Amino acid sequence: MFSRSKRGPKEDAKHRREIKKMFDKADRDGDGKLTQEEWHRVLNASGCQTSMEEVSEFFEKMDRDFDGRLSFGEFLGEETPLEKVFKNMDKDGDGTITKEEYLKLCKHLTPQQVEEGFAKFDTSGDNRLDYEEFCQMIHKKQAE
Repeated sequence: MFSRSKRGPKEDAKHRREIKKMFDKADRDGDGKLTQEEWHRVLNASGCQTSMEEVSEFFEKMDRDFDGRLSFGEFLGEETPLEKVFKNMDKDGDGTITKEEYLKLCKHLTPQQVEEGFAKFDTSGDNRLDYEEFCQMIHKKQAE
């Protein structure tokens, strides 16, 4: 977001802090992520009449980790921590993770646990996890 600007690093940092203040104000429950309802409320309260459909479209485009909420980084269009982990696991760069790639980084899991996870979250049935399947698995685990 800032790399294309004509501002210098100090101005970029100041601009980012200003956006963060607005983001934090919109984040009513203080969990560090915006819900569609929070964003809708802020936009409309500031005089920018926006429908929930428009907000949903924005979230669909910006929600890079598929959890239905936007972190500050996602709000700015930045790579998420989950994307970084996924890219690190995807050793051959084909956009999917094999069971072998998964096991190399998740040494605390048994092959049986990895098999069970893939059986549950590999919705395409190709014995690989694409990024969205990977995110769904991580969010499910975090919810447990």
